[in-house]
Amino acid sequence: MIEIPHIVAHRGASIEAPENTIAAFRVAGARQAKWIECDVTLSADNQCVLIHDDTLERTTNGTGPIHKQPLSVLRELDAGSWFSDIYKGERIPTLNDTLETLFFMDMGANLEIKPSGCDPVRLCQEVAKELDRAKKLPILLSSFDDGAVAEIRRLLPDMPCGWLLETLPDNWHDGYTQLGASALHIDHKALDPEKAAEIVAANVPLVCYTVNDPARAKELFGWGVTSVITDDPAKMIAAIPRHPNPQGRGK
Repeated sequence: MIEIPHIVAHRGASIEAPENTIAAFRVAGARQAKWIECDVTLSADNQCVLIHDDTLERTTNGTGPIHKQPLSVLRELDAGSWFSDIYKGERIPTLNDTLETLFFMDMGANLEIKPSGCDPVRLCQEVAKELDRAKKLPILLSSFDDGAVAEIRRLLPDMPCGWLLETLPDNWHDGYTQLGASALHIDHKALDPEKAAEIVAANVPLVCYTVNDPARAKELFGWGVTSVITDDPAKMIAAIPRHPNPQGRGK
């Protein structure tokens, strides 16, 4: 099993800096986060870029679907001003930009494969190429798209991959096993002590998103949760500097 830090910074330190930007990743590192979580999709010319939404409006000064624009256009967009004038001119990063930054900051990442209108198979292929060329980092891939999870497992059989869920199906263990996943990621609001106990008893690393209340995080760790993904790593690490239940940590 992969060892996942107990606190992972959601899209970087996204409460302090614009999400899915190099600035947010640097702030996360400065706040002592060991890993970030980020979203990877494709531009029109099949370049791996980091952005959460299917369209550009919310987090940039662009418009329309991401997958309709080439990297040359995406590179010119302002991905920071929507958050604060301090970050005016912050750009949409490529996956390569991100991996280089993380390498020099000695950080790892949970990379969410997010097709966002592009071909999920091609996205997995391009991510696999980038990871193959990159300096070695602790990486956990994940996706809500079962086909993407299966494809990334085919392309990178040794790469740990998390299965992203909004709710836990009754037959979750069959699906988890069939996909060859290495961790289960679920909305913390869909979890209760009984479901958590079932997952932990199966020796499956359990990651919960998006948790911004330290009291809730402590409760989840008490249930055996391995890791929480948070917008506010500074607050969470200050409140919970280490995993309170060592047996609940990912291996």
